Amino acid sequence: MGDTMLAAILRAPRRMVVEEVPLPEPLPGWVRIKVKATGVCGSDLHAYTGNHPWLAPGSAMRGMVLDKVYGHEVAGVVDAVGDEVTAVGEGDRVALEGIVPCLACEYCRVGLYQICSHLTHLGIHYPGGFAEYVMMPAGYVRRIPDTVSFEDASLLDVLVVGVHAVHVAQISMADRVVVLGAGPIGIAMVAAARRAGARQIMVADKYRVPQEIAKAAGATEVFDAGDDVPERVMQATESRGADCVLEAIGYKAKTIPQAVTMLRKGGRIVFTGVFEEPVCLNFGDVLAKEATIKASHAFGMWDLVPEQEIALEMLARGEFPVSRLITHRFGLEQISDAFETKLAHPDTAIKVEIIFP
Repeated sequence: MGDTMLAAILRAPRRMVVEEVPLPEPLPGWVRIKVKATGVCGSDLHAYTGNHPWLAPGSAMRGMVLDKVYGHEVAGVVDAVGDEVTAVGEGDRVALEGIVPCLACEYCRVGLYQICSHLTHLGIHYPGGFAEYVMMPAGYVRRIPDTVSFEDASLLDVLVVGVHAVHVAQISMADRVVVLGAGPIGIAMVAAARRAGARQIMVADKYRVPQEIAKAAGATEVFDAGDDVPERVMQATESRGADCVLEAIGYKAKTIPQAVTMLRKGGRIVFTGVFEEPVCLNFGDVLAKEATIKASHAFGMWDLVPEQEIALEMLARGEFPVSRLITHRFGLEQISDAFETKLAHPDTAIKVEIIFP
């Protein structure tokens, strides 16, 4: 092994450059992973196109976007371990958790790691998985069963975001749920809502392929986003409205006002989408329905159980249709093509993966 590796670095919007960089050596408590598969996330696309909210004029986070090695949906093989590491060893097949909390702030002390006051992110604060090797604190490296492929394991981060949204929404077997958007996160929400026991899971998306994948994940009804979705939801719920709406689109979509329209009185809206512009909302409608609107960020604990553990169990049981989600595969040298394919073909490029030998 040489002293360098290849990594893709975002030098400017829409300019991802594969360069030779130093091969990192693990510090005490850290491990080095030889990357096998890394997924392209929607948040990576925001940065790539220059539309990430952190790039807005005046944002204190502008310096956190460019000149980064992105990629937080990562699976691979432990290649080297630093001193004091005992939880994993060389040769272990692993998936990575994309966030690292401080474990010391008031939020971490009560288990709310996802809103840690000093939260750090793989692919932003640490170089991510669009590289031949990646470093991670050993506590955030999770062994995967031999029955779960590296490609499947790279979607653990996607699935656990859906699990967390369902947890935040407090979905139960009494609920009629609507999922807006059948991208990977939306499909993860469908699978997690099904696991939680929701009695009805309606999905709205404007493309046929995601609609079919949503059915495979457990959707009971699928609507075309070009239709009057609130009206379809009212028809499907005997004019009562949805108990909960899970939003998984973001960007410039007008999904939150739409969600309020299709929600029953006293219902809940949980959103995970990253919006590229401010959302305009009539709070009179929210007040009249006494609706609850909550954000769902990343993942954490579900009572005493790590949500990552729940998601990994779902992967191992085949409860998430990974084989249908991953539609395109590229090598690291073709990473610009991977991003452009995802942007150009939202109807068919559902999950794009960077695959390593």
